[in-house]
Amino acid sequence: MNMQSLQSQVDFLGRLISAADVRQKVISQNIANVNTPNYQRLQVDFEQLLLQEMKKTSGSVGPENQVTPVISQTLGQTSRSDGNNVDIDQEIGELNKNALLQQVYLHLMRTELSEMKMAMTGS
Repeated sequence: MNMQSLQSQVDFLGRLISAADVRQKVISQNIANVNTPNYQRLQVDFEQLLLQEMKKTSGSVGPENQVTPVISQTLGQTSRSDGNNVDIDQEIGELNKNALLQQVYLHLMRTELSEMKMAMTGS
């Protein structure tokens, strides 16, 4: 694996880590507003947008793919009588899932950086 390929993978993982960070903040906001009348749940779209962009560029994950996380309201989810549509159980599940993804992305990043260091030092 060449150095440019390693750098591209590190950039890709960095974007995934950043998106997971944005998602954690949005989920926390949803949880904080679970009892706020008329609050509408927010969600973060990133991975699907990135995959769509990668299909356009033959699987490339380089800097030309400048996909960023998109925060939007969740449509079609049933609201309670107060107009709020946050389901605390769903949010806790999403928070746990996102935390696991962050751990995986960080582990992969450490592995890639270790390989990059080995490529640079030859050991």
